[in-house]
Amino acid sequence: MNGRVIGLISGKGGVGKTSMCVNIGVGLKQLGKEVTLVDADFSASNLGVHLGRYDHPVKMQDVLHEEAEPSSAIFRHPTGLKAITASNEIHEVEPDLSLLRDVLEEAGKESDYVLVDCPPGLNSTVEKVMEACDELIIVTMPTQTAGINAAQIVEKAKQRHQAVLGTIVNKMDNNPETELVEREVEMMTESDVLAKVPYDQKMKESLFHNTPLLVYDPISEAAMEIRKLSHALEGQQYTEPRFAAIKRKLIRLKEKIKR
Repeated sequence: MNGRVIGLISGKGGVGKTSMCVNIGVGLKQLGKEVTLVDADFSASNLGVHLGRYDHPVKMQDVLHEEAEPSSAIFRHPTGLKAITASNEIHEVEPDLSLLRDVLEEAGKESDYVLVDCPPGLNSTVEKVMEACDELIIVTMPTQTAGINAAQIVEKAKQRHQAVLGTIVNKMDNNPETELVEREVEMMTESDVLAKVPYDQKMKESLFHNTPLLVYDPISEAAMEIRKLSHALEGQQYTEPRFAAIKRKLIRLKEKIKR
């Protein structure tokens, strides 16, 4: 098995890249795929937090410094996902990345997908992480600044002749008067929009509870859009559960009554 190594990358922080990485992974796992998540965002390592504050003793930096084997850094999460998390120590924010590709290939030997949580921005570290991935998915928001930053990432990928699968537009309010619409994002980034993930209070709640949204509230609007993308990566059509919209309304009504 030689899994696809896909980097999730953004031009700026705060767009929801790590949560997309985790939830796409959950969606693929629910389709029966073996998925390994890899934290390569060394300056802001949050993958372990998103997985419920898992603190596996062997970190990504240990493997990159040849102090541990990749297999010892991989752990199995209760969701069924496998993961390699990174250290939050300040002296570990710029590790030697010369072995990163080898680590990702090793993770891919027993995975259908290796999803890499890349650092945001565009600098030498980001470029090295990009280079270690086979394909890229850009995560952005429907704002001018995020769109410009996403376009810079796509341009850099094109210069490197690297495959860009497309763009995820996260935290959408679907208000064309205050945010970019799908067509504008596609024009700015010169890439296809793979998913339009709505701003969803349930996503905020799931982050607070350190639980992937697809587990916390599988019929939320954002969860279903992410699940749709997971199906698309597998070449499958996603069908929304029957009466999902009605169920969401009932849940909201119950929550209002509780308050």
